[in-house]
Amino acid sequence: MSHRIILLNFPAKAEELLSKAGFNVERGYLGAYEAKDRLPFQTPHPLYEYDVLIYDSNYGTDLLKEFSSPINLFDQKGSYEALASFDGPPFVRVAFIGGTNGAKRLFHAGLKFVNLFEAEKSVSSFVEAKTVQTFAIPELHDVLVNFQGQIRNVRQFYLEDQDHYPFYCFPVLCSRSGQRVMGYGTTYDSAIIPRYVILPELRDHTQAVIKLLHCIDIVCPSLFPDRNKRNWLNADEFLLPEERTIQKEIRETIDQATKVIEAKRAAQEKIASENAFVKRLLFATEDSKQEPGDRLSGVVKKALEYLEFVVEDIDQKTKSAIKKEDFWVSEQDFLAITEVTGTANKNPKTKEWNDILARMTTLSNRRTDLELPLDKIIRGLLVLNYDIDNHPAKRPRVYTGEDEYIVETAVEQGIGLLSTVELHKIIVAIKEGRLTKGEARKIIRKPGRIEFDTTKIKPATDNAKAEAD
Repeated sequence: MSHRIILLNFPAKAEELLSKAGFNVERGYLGAYEAKDRLPFQTPHPLYEYDVLIYDSNYGTDLLKEFSSPINLFDQKGSYEALASFDGPPFVRVAFIGGTNGAKRLFHAGLKFVNLFEAEKSVSSFVEAKTVQTFAIPELHDVLVNFQGQIRNVRQFYLEDQDHYPFYCFPVLCSRSGQRVMGYGTTYDSAIIPRYVILPELRDHTQAVIKLLHCIDIVCPSLFPDRNKRNWLNADEFLLPEERTIQKEIRETIDQATKVIEAKRAAQEKIASENAFVKRLLFATEDSKQEPGDRLSGVVKKALEYLEFVVEDIDQKTKSAIKKEDFWVSEQDFLAITEVTGTANKNPKTKEWNDILARMTTLSNRRTDLELPLDKIIRGLLVLNYDIDNHPAKRPRVYTGEDEYIVETAVEQGIGLLSTVELHKIIVAIKEGRLTKGEARKIIRKPGRIEFDTTKIKPATDNAKAEAD
């Protein structure tokens, strides 16, 4: 049976050179998103009929003239499902990234779990990534490393999703800042097959493809059975007893490792689901389209309850037409009138501060609506999530610059100013066993800007770990 390779967005010269090198190739076209529901596509046969898919995101206008009658990929069920899934062919997928195709994921190469990011300009210095040998392909690693001198441009970095099962991902070249530029991946059940390869823009994509295919032919000859005329030498009937024993041990080891990995993955998914509120603290908004537990107020409530505060949802408790605070947060003789708000703005607005300050100064007028406990020290707590599109470490402190006076007033009025970034730090420290929940509650009870210095936290203790669990 003859192998089949599809070249997407390559010139006719590439097909000619690959054919001379002994590979059975055809060409096709997969363009950029023209609209939300249209992706121009043209190939001689459905994508599931090819063993290897090679996609180039950099192509010229001449290609558009040649493939002048593309159809919509989303209307082609077989080809779309082949591209969206790794359950069948194409078994190997190669992608040259950097061109603009309207997508933030590498779906065009059938790698929807790979995210694309715009690279800094003029990236020219690279670091070879160190990888463990389990499930790696050293021969392929060496071939890719040798492409370093052929890199013409790095326009995009890439990163696989955190949950990329069943793939084992190997970066080969990274920028000096640690961003991935080139790499490949295998799967746990077929480690000798490079299931995907990601490359930046090189000086000669066709020659790079030829070298890649020759390497794959060596490490995985079964993928190109018609090229290897003596493939029968690798059949089981010609293996020596010692080789069969080792081969059996390898299969058993892989099977055991796969079972362990699957069990660990299930455990990880369970923990991630139970603790999803911790990560959501960093980006959640009060979006009415979301489930209440996924909104900012919902995840803040879960976080405060995790710290073992008593949290009452006052918005749900009172049906007054006057807007009330989100929660009453209490512990022993402490009760905080708590408001939660989120914004994509760089800094929180002063309106949120003015609102909670007004509530704190008019508490005596609330006796006709909700009775405040007489045995509590009444405080205020403003929980803010802002600048949510930026990395948490790069977000400004709560109310800095011209709004610094708010911090001083908050101390005087007994109101805490807590960003969800700081709340996230506190919970992570508890999870790591470096902070107890009791210590965390003391931090949050303080008025003024609430900040948690992770450099001063104590080493992990067994008691703190047990409490976190």
